[in-house]
Amino acid sequence: MADEDPRLCDNCHERPATNHICYGGQAGEGMSLCQVCLAQDSTVGSFMQRFHEAVQTGNCKYCGAPAELSWGGSTSSLLGDHFNLVCRTCFDDLTGFVRQPENAVLDFTAGDEVEMRKARSHLADLMKRQDVFMRQRVLQRKSK
Repeated sequence: MADEDPRLCDNCHERPATNHICYGGQAGEGMSLCQVCLAQDSTVGSFMQRFHEAVQTGNCKYCGAPAELSWGGSTSSLLGDHFNLVCRTCFDDLTGFVRQPENAVLDFTAGDEVEMRKARSHLADLMKRQDVFMRQRVLQRKSK
């Protein structure tokens, strides 16, 4: 795997893609851009600038430490950006949580209202359990 050539930019097809933008929900659509093409794309470039600034100036949503990682998106011009900022330690805890089999996200068929309702309910429960898990982990770390 380490010997594979790096993925090339989806735009110029010349430089290695260093920025990976996911969109499209279930379809898993996205694009991978080099730094030059990212800077030239005013919409994506300005979003990525806001994204990087949020990480550089923000704090972990769980423990309050300086943020190191983030995920999120821009849902609309009305709702603005939504970034989940976390420190490395909390990210590692979250990774452990999502790797537990009981915390898997349910598969569903797009357009099947019954399956989608069940998946939304499962996801809401999963997010509540994740928040409880993270509060416990942060308390454990602080008590040491």
